[in-house]
Amino acid sequence: MSTDTPTVIVSGAGPTGLALASELSGAGIRCRVVEKRRQPSPWSRAFGLMPRTMELLDMRGQLDPYLDAGLPCTRPPLGDLRGHLDYRRLDTPFPYILILPQSRTEELLEKAALETGAEIERGAEVTGVHPGPDAVRVEVTGSDGVRRTERADFLVGCDGVRSTVRQSLGIPFPGRDYHQSLMIVDAPLGNPPEPEVYARITRRGMVAAYPFGDGTFRLIILDREKMGVPVEQPLTLEDASDSIRGILGLDLAPYDPLWLSRFRSAQRHAAQYRRGRVLLAGDAAHTHIPSGGQGLQVGIQDAMNLGWKLVAELRGWAPDGLLDSYERERLPIAEATLRKTDMNFRFETSDSPPARLARWLIMKGGRIGPLQTPVLKEFANFTLRYPPPAGFERNPLVGTRVPDATLHGGGRRGGRLFELFRERRFVLLDQSPGGRAATLAAGGWGDRVHTAHSNAQGRVRLPEVLLARPDGYVAWAGDAEDPDGLRKALTRWCGAAGNGRTDR
Repeated sequence: MSTDTPTVIVSGAGPTGLALASELSGAGIRCRVVEKRRQPSPWSRAFGLMPRTMELLDMRGQLDPYLDAGLPCTRPPLGDLRGHLDYRRLDTPFPYILILPQSRTEELLEKAALETGAEIERGAEVTGVHPGPDAVRVEVTGSDGVRRTERADFLVGCDGVRSTVRQSLGIPFPGRDYHQSLMIVDAPLGNPPEPEVYARITRRGMVAAYPFGDGTFRLIILDREKMGVPVEQPLTLEDASDSIRGILGLDLAPYDPLWLSRFRSAQRHAAQYRRGRVLLAGDAAHTHIPSGGQGLQVGIQDAMNLGWKLVAELRGWAPDGLLDSYERERLPIAEATLRKTDMNFRFETSDSPPARLARWLIMKGGRIGPLQTPVLKEFANFTLRYPPPAGFERNPLVGTRVPDATLHGGGRRGGRLFELFRERRFVLLDQSPGGRAATLAAGGWGDRVHTAHSNAQGRVRLPEVLLARPDGYVAWAGDAEDPDGLRKALTRWCGAAGNGRTDR
């Protein structure tokens, strides 16, 4: 392990912490991840990547290993053996859910973090936090049991729902636990379903099966007759098989299970995401029911949002309030996710006549293609929109996701817009004939903005001038005849012209 003092310490080597470490080290920031587990977990809470998560990984040039390891699912079932959601209706290079165990996702995230220069110390744990005005002192108990104190510019707690970082700061984590328990089984099946990606909802409950591509399936079992069983009671293969038969009327015949577990979810949310030089992300900041597969996605998006803002702060060019915008942008997203997943869970677990009727209507209506599109965009994380900064007009594009496009002209032929984000800088796309906007941005902000004077071709028509943040969201949109508006946006997002530093 390097003896250099880390600029940022990340507590926790789950998906959020590893994604953040990759963002920071990839931008040249010294970063150390401290993880109390001596070995990566073999268990997989999450089991898939949504389209927006894949887009973000693609923007960093890291996606190919995930595509090689995962199984694309373009038409996940609605639960009545007839209807499906069709992800091919979405405008994205990745119109599907990528089924992939979280253990494999973490392995690939860790590999990317190490390749970009991050350090990962396993068997060590953050045990105390002492923020100061110029640095944060972090007490770490190492794998040898020796306690030491480290100094860092920032500490980010990505250490889960029982976050030591959050508790050390006394940040409230209000919410509630659910009493209902569900079952998870990872096992090969003697009688696998057809199709392999399978879900069936009946009066007694629901069974969903997702293949991992190695002969193993993830089974999620919601048995209304057994939801009152405490999570502390061990789950047996016989008990799970009994529920499967009772719900489906057939036996999937799981055998030689790799993992059997009951789980009970909670809905909790940190009251704040930042206190001085200490920040929270992922499950340390919010936890919710896994309905819709959003937990891992929200955590990685936390990391992408926070990473470039920490880089800006440490490089010395961050405008006032930029780091505070992490909480301002991400906290409402988590709150909305908690509301939606809570509603989904109540809807899934209720056996009331109105709930049964609603489930029937949704399965029927879900077969109608145009009705699927808003639901698909929600699941894919395409509906997220960050609010514009105070004092800026509410352009409908600002804060929305940047779609991919093919670039032509300006020395580019067939390149892609997403490829421009791989330097982890702002991207300015100038489609005007003279390229005045690109010249303006390169002249004063070239160390922070990647400029491209090219034409974009895609299903979505992009504005003449587009300024995009490093995390792939629109910072400003306009035309080349508004240099004052662009200059104002560049200053607001990227700091004063010529104010970048590269000494950290």
